[in-house]
Amino acid sequence: VINHINKIFVTNDAATIVKEMEVVHPAAKLVAMAAKTQEEEIGDGTNLVVVLAGIMLENAEILLKQGLHTADVIEGYTKASKMVLDYIDKLEVKKCEDIRSAEEVSKAL
Repeated sequence: VINHINKIFVTNDAATIVKEMEVVHPAAKLVAMAAKTQEEEIGDGTNLVVVLAGIMLENAEILLKQGLHTADVIEGYTKASKMVLDYIDKLEVKKCEDIRSAEEVSKAL
């Protein structure tokens, strides 16, 4: 990556790449914002965010080329998101209320 002051970066860290890029495309801006938010909130996982968003955009492109309307693709992703969140809640075995408590963490593990 070469930034706006011609400084060269060699990295596989999506957060660094996204931070140094001048993004113009609206969809790419959303991916960059998602990666930045992930980095700020969690401190890790930006590569996952960028790859997952890329796959979702590729799949959306296929659906659009097959003739689906943009609103239908958005509705599908919205429904899928709700289904995933419901499913994740069902996977919970033990919830750790206080992550600083060694006893609670050991029970959760």
